[in-house]
Amino acid sequence: MTEDRKAVAVKLLHASASGDVETVRPLITDDFHFQFMQKAASWSADGQEVSARLDKENYLAHGVPVSKQITRDGMHFTVELILEDDPYVVVFGHSNATSLKGRPYNNNYCWRMRFSGNAVSDFQEYCDTHHAYEVLFGD
Repeated sequence: MTEDRKAVAVKLLHASASGDVETVRPLITDDFHFQFMQKAASWSADGQEVSARLDKENYLAHGVPVSKQITRDGMHFTVELILEDDPYVVVFGHSNATSLKGRPYNNNYCWRMRFSGNAVSDFQEYCDTHHAYEVLFGD
């Protein structure tokens, strides 16, 4: 089971980073939640306020496609370490992306995923949010 959950976690990361909604859909539960781990309850993208916590429907509609909307061709996540402590899988990695304005976006990440069976029910993303806002949304 360990390798299966680790494989699901990596598959979910890469599919999310490339905007692949159809690959993500079966990897998450119906009661799924995604949380950007920041103090603010929401963030603004192109003048639209977006919640920092997304349910399954909103993650598929907005969370997965956002990588392609704020970068030239996705996040290009690299996985460095995966740890499992049932029912959690924790992944450490980084991005190697280019912002829409041509700036390099190389952020460090920690993703914590809680599994229910073989699918992810809770997904938390930790990164340098200041760097993300500065490079991806700043002037």
